[in-house]
Amino acid sequence: MQEADYVIIGGGTAGCVLANRLSADPACEVVVLEAGDDYTSRWIGMPAGVAKLFAHPRLNWRYFTEPEAALGGRRLYWPRGKVLGGTSSINGMTFTRGQAADYDAWGAIAGSGWSWESVLPYFKKFEDSPFGTREFRGSTGPVRIGPIVSPHPLSRAFLEACVAAGIPFNDDYNGATQEGIAFTQVMMRDGVRVSAASAFLAPARARPNLRVLTKSLVRRIVVENGRATGVEFGHGHRVETIGARREVLLCAGTVASPQILLLSGIGAAGALGALGIAPVADLPAVGRNMQEHVRVPLVFRTTAPSFNREARGVRLLRHVARYVRERKGLLAVTASQVNGFVRSSPEVGRPDLQLVFRPSSGDYRGGRYVIHKHEGVMAMVGLLRPKSRGHVALRSPDAKVAPAIVAGHLSDPADVEPLVHGVRLLRSVFATAPLCDVAAEELRPGAAVASDEALREYVHAAADSMFHAVGTCAMGTAVDAVTTPELRVRGVDALRVVDASVMPLVPSGNTAAAVMMLAERAADLILAGRTAGSSAQR
Repeated sequence: MQEADYVIIGGGTAGCVLANRLSADPACEVVVLEAGDDYTSRWIGMPAGVAKLFAHPRLNWRYFTEPEAALGGRRLYWPRGKVLGGTSSINGMTFTRGQAADYDAWGAIAGSGWSWESVLPYFKKFEDSPFGTREFRGSTGPVRIGPIVSPHPLSRAFLEACVAAGIPFNDDYNGATQEGIAFTQVMMRDGVRVSAASAFLAPARARPNLRVLTKSLVRRIVVENGRATGVEFGHGHRVETIGARREVLLCAGTVASPQILLLSGIGAAGALGALGIAPVADLPAVGRNMQEHVRVPLVFRTTAPSFNREARGVRLLRHVARYVRERKGLLAVTASQVNGFVRSSPEVGRPDLQLVFRPSSGDYRGGRYVIHKHEGVMAMVGLLRPKSRGHVALRSPDAKVAPAIVAGHLSDPADVEPLVHGVRLLRSVFATAPLCDVAAEELRPGAAVASDEALREYVHAAADSMFHAVGTCAMGTAVDAVTTPELRVRGVDALRVVDASVMPLVPSGNTAAAVMMLAERAADLILAGRTAGSSAQR
């Protein structure tokens, strides 16, 4: 195809959804341009393979932030999927929608079409879930959501200790209310990861009107007379251009979507001119408003066996053999096995903290996760609605040069105290039976870190990202928003952004589910515009 009706930039989570929904019409030609590789690695399907994918040189962009001022100048590692399915192909498979109030807040910013009442049907549309009731959950969609099949005994101990410590058990935190603790809901079918690529793109690949080009790095969106008419990209040693008869759909994610807009001359005109890029649309908010969950870990040595001992040597080989043979065992279970949502204080109106537990422990070292040799577990507390903001900016007009990423964690001091409370809450859980019977020693932050001031220092020293960044092309009704409520880029016709970058506020939880919902609704918006255009032509 030298041209298509729709050119989708990015074969990630949102791009796979759009490719499926738009190409369902045989008369609609769709091309997907993916900078990364095809869905080929054996580690992608294996749930425990996330450890190999965390810094995979071929399947991961392996971004780093700029030195973070509030984190002692540390640079944070940000994994992002560089493969069909995007980050849904390399993440921990946790399925979390967020809270109804999150989307009502979107509705206040971007119109009622993004309120909870409006988006719930789109969540249900793609779900195949055994949880909850049909009022809240879907059961016929392509994305299988299931429970942890064989949770580790230490994960059970953590869950039971949470309940004993006063955190309510909630068997469906994606249902009527999010508050409470439960085993993690995961995107998995019969011991195999369910990604956007396997759920949406794979069933559509054979359609003659859908073409998927991998290893195709977009250089810029071609804009002529205020309209997006095509996409220039590198493929092998060639530079090619493909035309878009109807629309260009930018689905490259929170880091790459603003980068591509800026490379195309869409952004703050002064900054673009300084890099030698001719401005096409002066949109100063491109790359701004970035929001990302921040987390703080607690690590305990245990007297009971953890996953640490199973992750090396002969024991690991036995687990690999069992997984290959049966799709069961420890390698068929995701790393984060317990998920909970709590309030940092009684005055908070809804949960503002996320609790995550892993029956293993380790350290992040320069983009690698290294499991401890001793027996241990890790629990993390994450801040769900941070006030801090970051940004993405160009370093160079060369598309091959990664943009500058500033997470901005804890740049707003108000984000610190809830995390201090969360550390104290987790300590109370570890001091409660049955977990206290196997938790031998607190290694991080350590028992000596006890005062509020010492805990604040620990939060700044240990805080890290949860890899849920959103907001760099935020939608809204205000004239300074990058995208409209219909996800159209202001000032450029026939161009939309469809991914986490358009979220005006970060949802309260992992973001893969919210991206799929957003793309499902976007597909309807796009198809409605196509129908309206056809009617007008007639």
